[in-house]
Amino acid sequence: IASPQDEAKVEVNVINLSGVAEDEGGLGRVEIFINGRPLQGTQDDRGMLKVDRINPKRFDFKKRIHLDKGTNLIKIRAVDSDGLASEKILRVHHIEKRKNIWAVVVGINDYSYIHHLRYAVNDAKTVRDHLVNYTHIPTENMTLLLNEEATLTKLRSALGTHLKNKAGKDDLVIVFFAGHGATEKDAMSPDGDGLEKYLLPYDADPKDLYATALPMWEISRIFNRIRSERLVFIVDSCYSGAGGGRTIGIEGVRANISEAYLDRLTSGKGRVIISASGANEVSVENEKLEHGVFTYYLIEGLKGRADSDRNGLITVDEIYRYVSEHVPRATGQEQHPIKKGTVEGHLILGIVE
Repeated sequence: IASPQDEAKVEVNVINLSGVAEDEGGLGRVEIFINGRPLQGTQDDRGMLKVDRINPKRFDFKKRIHLDKGTNLIKIRAVDSDGLASEKILRVHHIEKRKNIWAVVVGINDYSYIHHLRYAVNDAKTVRDHLVNYTHIPTENMTLLLNEEATLTKLRSALGTHLKNKAGKDDLVIVFFAGHGATEKDAMSPDGDGLEKYLLPYDADPKDLYATALPMWEISRIFNRIRSERLVFIVDSCYSGAGGGRTIGIEGVRANISEAYLDRLTSGKGRVIISASGANEVSVENEKLEHGVFTYYLIEGLKGRADSDRNGLITVDEIYRYVSEHVPRATGQEQHPIKKGTVEGHLILGIVE
């Protein structure tokens, strides 16, 4: 059996069962039972898998298994051409841990002192709805901050206090931000480009970013305060200062922006960031899509299009591969998402039902 492992503990109710049955004298049939019941969707729903050839010596199988809550017994029974049988029994434990997912989702269109965006709020609402309705994050574990709710004080509280107090070491934390980004000259920047990068809250003042915006060094410090070793930060913003995107131009700032700030954000254990664009690119909105281009394809991927192995689960790696293919294509190769950081195992962002 290639997957799953015996005594595996999973947080989802659907898994892939895959393996191979072999017999030198030839196989007659292969049967699968889940908790004593024949696997549905097999030949005559009797648990038997269809063998394409008569008495093959090798038969590879891959089936989706729907789990019950708690411990599930999966029995695979191979019968050779002489009627002799061999069995393999796996125990897979379905542990409901959806309550151990925490999310902060932010979308800002109507800035107090900065030109407005059109679709950042729509991005945030759509991401929030998908995480609650399909990833099954309890509403009490979801913090949604839109427009005037997303002040600097409330952002710091949601990230640096709420998530710090609530999220445990093994919990999954998802942070999504759609809004403006900016840079400011800073000779002490550890990134080697003389610039500090900021995410801009609702009340950010472009004339005083240091006092009114959220710098990357502070975001890095906030993330290090959070105990979770499974933290995903998804950002639909940019910092280049070029027109037409989710960034503002700061007078006198037109330098080559280093991507080292992404390494700062993922320096802790179990940190992953997916950014909508390269450091010197523009993260664009699209009137036809009514979204940021990146977030549109993020949601399409989470709905199932990113499920490359067809196991019903969307991992961070799968969603990144999907947006990396479709966002550049949709923007004429002007925007390329970036992923930094690693975690142990697979981080599941979405469930296809």
